[in-house]
Amino acid sequence: MKLSGVKISSTIFCLCLFLASAAFADDYHYVNTLVGNRAPGLGGAYTAVSDGPAGCYYNPAGIAFAPRTSLSASANALATSKKTYKGPLLLEDGNRVDWEQDSFDLLPNFFGIVLKFGSGMVGFSYAVPDSIQRRQRQIFHDILSDSGKIDTYTININDSDKTYLFGPSYAYAFSDSFSVGATLYGYYRDRQIIRNHLLQYENGQQYLSNCYETKIEWAYKPILGTIWEPLDKLALGLSLSKTYAASTDYEKQTITNSTSAITLETLSSNEKDKFPLTISLGAAYFASPRLLLSGDIRYYQEISDRPAVYNLSLGTEYYLTDSRALRAGFFTDMANTPELSSTSVNQPEHVDIYGISLSFSLFRRMSSITLGILYGFGKGKSQIIQNSSTMYDVEIQNLAIYLSASY
Repeated sequence: MKLSGVKISSTIFCLCLFLASAAFADDYHYVNTLVGNRAPGLGGAYTAVSDGPAGCYYNPAGIAFAPRTSLSASANALATSKKTYKGPLLLEDGNRVDWEQDSFDLLPNFFGIVLKFGSGMVGFSYAVPDSIQRRQRQIFHDILSDSGKIDTYTININDSDKTYLFGPSYAYAFSDSFSVGATLYGYYRDRQIIRNHLLQYENGQQYLSNCYETKIEWAYKPILGTIWEPLDKLALGLSLSKTYAASTDYEKQTITNSTSAITLETLSSNEKDKFPLTISLGAAYFASPRLLLSGDIRYYQEISDRPAVYNLSLGTEYYLTDSRALRAGFFTDMANTPELSSTSVNQPEHVDIYGISLSFSLFRRMSSITLGILYGFGKGKSQIIQNSSTMYDVEIQNLAIYLSASY
């Protein structure tokens, strides 16, 4: 990306540093990735179904009704995200320039297996509910600033932020219509942020800033669930979960090198993150042997300065034939940050995301393969420049294409 004649004040430095701190994996939303085989196609409306290995993640009570031994694995063949800040840079002719942040990732995001154990069912699953991989090089030319004309402004970005869940599950059916279950996940987050900023002035002076940031976090996440079928075609599901931080190791190092001096700043912390209690209530209506309708409402508890959040998922599944199934879903991913105020500065951005999903499954004997797509879009507000109360429009687009298999 190359621009000419950009007029910008010395807040360009604040802009760089603020972007570096705001571009991690999406801490501002709770539904960053839908995992599993069947569940993503239903928009995540799986709390009252959960009768496969992905039930270990959504509602472990459901695996009590899994048919025999089941195994499921899925891979996000492509996961992309684009965040566009509208007009934080002002051109000399009065036009504004957008600032874009892109992410691309390729990884398997779920594996699970359930099998009969005594009078109940046991399972083990692995999930990646959040992942960001961002590598970018952006160049701006002929920038006018308070400190003089900048011939070239170069930004190099290398970000990686991934969260992993893994652990066992157990479920027991008291009857054909009532079951309970539990999952105990280990939680591991690995974050690495690398940002280089180089400003080259027309008078030969240079300014170089290098920011290196790491965070390793361990936690555990219990999930408790139940499923009840009060009617022949209706199932109700309830699950509760909460993540408890065990240890956090955070370090940040910033080196600045100007024509006149080199400075080094370091910061470290062991402060543990706080996580909300999550309650998911779902209903599934089996209208016929071929048609399923499902819906979930999820509540996320208020924590610290983050308000309570509600998210909705709706999904439908229809068997075109005995060997072909089509699924479609709708889901929300509401921001867990407050609405921005024009009288405050350095506020986290607020963007509500709405998504749709579509998947197709092909069955052969006791196995199946599923191809699906997820798309999310949202608009909101952001204060991209540090210590400035100015608010800019921001847009987010997320796209994931996944392939999964089950047996």
